[in-house]
Amino acid sequence: MPSINQNDVQEAVLFYNFDQGIGFQQQEVEFRNGVFTANFEITDPTASSVEYYFQLNLTSGSQVFFPENSPTENPIRVDIVNSNDEQSTEPVKRNEDIEYNILSPIAGNALAPNDVVIAIALYYDINTLDSGEFRLFIDNRDVTELADTSDYFISYVPKDLKNGRHTIKLEYHTESDVFLVTSWDFDVVDPSKARSADFAGNNSNRPLGRIELGARSQKIAGNSNDAYTARSNISGSYGIFRYSLNGFFTSQESDRLQPQNRYGANLQLGKWLRLDAGHVYPNISRFTISGRRIYGINTQANLFKDNFNVQFVYGEVNRKVANLYSGVDREEKTDGSGNVVDTTYTLKFEDLGKGTFTRKITAARVALGNERHFQIGLHAMKVEDDTTSIFNIRNFNTLLQAPPSLYTDLDQGDIQKLQGNPELLQVQNGSVRPQGNFVAGTTLRMGFAQNKIRLESETVASALNNDIYGGTLTVQGADDLGFDITQDDADLLESLSRLIIINENMNILPIRVKDFNTDSSEAEPFFPTSILGSNTEFSINYPSNNFKLQYRWVGPNFSSLANSTVRRDISGFTASDRFRLFKNRLYVTLGYETLEDNVTNNKDATTESNTYRTNLSWYPVSRKLPRMSMGFRFRNRENGVTRFNPFVTPGFENSAVQNFVIDVDESGNIDTLVTPVPKESTTLNLSGSVTQQFELFNMIHDASLSFNNLNTKDEVFTFGDVKSSAVSFNITSRFNDVRLRTQLGLTFNNTETGSGQATFDIFGLYSGFSYFLADGKLNLNGRLAITSNTSKTRALIVDPAVEGDNTPENDYFILDSNIVKSDFNTFVIQMGAQYDVNKFHSFIFDSNFTNVSGAGNSNDSIVSLRYLFNF
Repeated sequence: MPSINQNDVQEAVLFYNFDQGIGFQQQEVEFRNGVFTANFEITDPTASSVEYYFQLNLTSGSQVFFPENSPTENPIRVDIVNSNDEQSTEPVKRNEDIEYNILSPIAGNALAPNDVVIAIALYYDINTLDSGEFRLFIDNRDVTELADTSDYFISYVPKDLKNGRHTIKLEYHTESDVFLVTSWDFDVVDPSKARSADFAGNNSNRPLGRIELGARSQKIAGNSNDAYTARSNISGSYGIFRYSLNGFFTSQESDRLQPQNRYGANLQLGKWLRLDAGHVYPNISRFTISGRRIYGINTQANLFKDNFNVQFVYGEVNRKVANLYSGVDREEKTDGSGNVVDTTYTLKFEDLGKGTFTRKITAARVALGNERHFQIGLHAMKVEDDTTSIFNIRNFNTLLQAPPSLYTDLDQGDIQKLQGNPELLQVQNGSVRPQGNFVAGTTLRMGFAQNKIRLESETVASALNNDIYGGTLTVQGADDLGFDITQDDADLLESLSRLIIINENMNILPIRVKDFNTDSSEAEPFFPTSILGSNTEFSINYPSNNFKLQYRWVGPNFSSLANSTVRRDISGFTASDRFRLFKNRLYVTLGYETLEDNVTNNKDATTESNTYRTNLSWYPVSRKLPRMSMGFRFRNRENGVTRFNPFVTPGFENSAVQNFVIDVDESGNIDTLVTPVPKESTTLNLSGSVTQQFELFNMIHDASLSFNNLNTKDEVFTFGDVKSSAVSFNITSRFNDVRLRTQLGLTFNNTETGSGQATFDIFGLYSGFSYFLADGKLNLNGRLAITSNTSKTRALIVDPAVEGDNTPENDYFILDSNIVKSDFNTFVIQMGAQYDVNKFHSFIFDSNFTNVSGAGNSNDSIVSLRYLFNF
């Protein structure tokens, strides 16, 4: 997102789900050293793919996405491979004819870096053993060529091993099989750390923690912005009781924004009770709230061997931000003679002055039974804005409650006019409207065959009120709207207001009016199916095969104010199957999805989408062979509407503004009617990667080449095509003699949207290094990046030859002949260092200098210093 000023970013959020889930979970993304970085953990052990998109919330209130084109429908998709499976040489067999004796290092021992010697004695009958060779690995790096080997003894002295846990593995390779001889772990620490760790290990109740203090000075687009931060995390246990405390504080905390400071506490008693307080991330269900940050409490209890489960959530989704008004703008409209014919009154906000209500959430879930066998659950959520939390001007009557300085420019005549008609006062971009939301549903979870076969289903209903001012609908209020309700109906609505306020501002009013605007109009309650949502998944999870079948149905009026990522007005099936072949060397993924909108038949046309996916990933036995992955996705989307416009010049129908259909009535009269815009497009997406490890010049290199090509062809609109291609090359090198790691990469990206409306070309070159000195205590790192960006844009306009005849039926689009070209180059250099004084204290320095030449010239800089205390 090169056009975004970093000073304008309030918050960065990663949205993700697994296996095309019904909605997205959220994770905040940290800004460090000039980049946004998210450490992502796969929490679903059965997941075969993850989809994600990135969102920046700006201080102006707007949002920017990547990818920018319908991110919830076209997220980035990545296949998931278990880390143990990806280590393709991991043997699955043992050879009972090979015995061994580990001489050094003993499993679990902690050694100083210069004291590490690997020595293994082997015992076997060479006459009965199949022909092959022994291979020695350290941290999955083949060091056989560097070791001293004989038929019955292997030794190796590694150089400059980094402090921490290391794994040694010895394998025996034949032409057809790979056998694991043995594998064990040991630690590398300096002597002082080894003694301290041993001493601390005698006290299992001793808390562990980390405190970080930081200072940052940055200058972005000529604007200086300094900040001070503090982070902390403390955790410990006492028997079955565990606890943790965390906090983040910044000098950039502002009452004009949602909370920047975050803190929380977690308490757990075994696996039975849990309490989260402060800034927490509750997960009730996919349809209600799923990882959204709130300020409050989240408590759970799992009792009677997980057969009784209850969860309760209470807090604030948003905190109040007061409105800041600048005053009433009075504007007179005159006729050609200069006479005043109208006067408008607009209440304006100061910059970033529009506020928000305190939005409170209450949610609960109760489930009976163990989900590994059979479980049924109920859950509900209420979200409602506190209308008293901020002063909110809606019309002239509420303006009179504000300080007179807001309307000092109005004379007595203006005031009398507005008092007679308060709605004449307009609020810039509309006043803030308080909302209310209630969602309730059921869940069913079943497991068979030791939980390898699962069935999960969730069905919910929601209600949304877009303006809860004025309270519930009354008999008088219904009469003012033109229909009648009984007092019993009004009393029922009043009772339901404990869950949600029901009035005329509901997205769907559960009242059907008969004979509207007549003397006999009356209302009757009904249940609108458009507020429903459901998701059912059937999965089979075996080591060599993962299969999942999903059906979803979400009405167009389903809404959750705590999870806006649920895709609405959609129904259909998704099926995926991933299996392994050739001793887990080949992964094959097959997928099919069919979805359609217009689930309640409230549109003139239904759009159907069919998607086919496949992915092949190969992890060969020999590290001398490359690892390869190839992905294919094909999607077609159409709504069955034919492109037809008899008014335009032949050959330009697909460029026309309007679409028509010929209608013939019972009398034979022919009429031309406007119809929905036709949709028919195909998308072909190819992606792949090749990774090869090799040794050259006493260095171990990992080289990878990846590509992605996307081509969307619009069959019914001339300017609907999208083409995109990206290629990247990366090589990472590790030196054997020194603790130096280098990286070099190239990227190419070309994108054309709108069949030539816009083209973007990006070339990037980057290099980096990481070097350890002073026995691993000092780490120097740096990165250099250069990008060249070129864009060409042409406006889409109505052909001037037909635009001026005032008959829009024959209008059609063309590309403007004027091409707007933009070029800019970016030069980025990052330098950093980390010095570990000892295992308790560390200092980290980071710097980032950016030069942008061409469009929007600027020189930006970020410098930060952090102190870490680990205990």
